[in-house]
Amino acid sequence: MVHNGCMAICHGVAGHASDAAFLRAQPARIINGHADSYTGRHEVSCPASGDDPNLSFCQVPPGLQKISGPSQSAAGGLAAFHVYVGLADPHQLARQ
Repeated sequence: MVHNGCMAICHGVAGHASDAAFLRAQPARIINGHADSYTGRHEVSCPASGDDPNLSFCQVPPGLQKISGPSQSAAGGLAAFHVYVGLADPHQLARQ
């Protein structure tokens, strides 16, 4: 399901609760909790891991930046998301 530039995962996938992790178009700038524009990249966001979706990529701690991306394409972002939620092998992503 895609809504407001985000793709949510289904409830119960790889230990995440409903709406815990999602793939989104990377905001270039967030104003008052809303994306003002987008970079063309995609990132994984997971509030259950301490990520705050109201912050831009550069505002989250480096450890979360490493987990979340960004990916240069939606396909790359989806592959990274699948690795993040345990649906794909990280070694398989490295070979792509």
